Amino acid sequence: MDLFSLDSETAKNIGLSGLGLGLLGVLVVLKFVKSVVSKILLLAVFGALTYFSFTQRDSLSVCIAKLEATSASDIAETTCTFFGQEISLRGINK
Repeated sequence: MDLFSLDSETAKNIGLSGLGLGLLGVLVVLKFVKSVVSKILLLAVFGALTYFSFTQRDSLSVCIAKLEATSASDIAETTCTFFGQEISLRGINK
């Protein structure tokens, strides 16, 4: 079994966790970091994490929706990408 294989639901949960972690990081930075330069850099890092988690999760959802709308005979063999990783769509039922 491949250690890095993900299914669609796990990838969505990882994207949602990244989104939550990014927002939590932004709040912690705003509350506790005193230096303006450090605050700006950390806000940029957590903002980028939040943005990329959201866009990747949205892209995965769009890919899954397109595949569900088509009449593909074997959806389990079709894959989408999430942060450059191939995502298996075995958990999707037509």
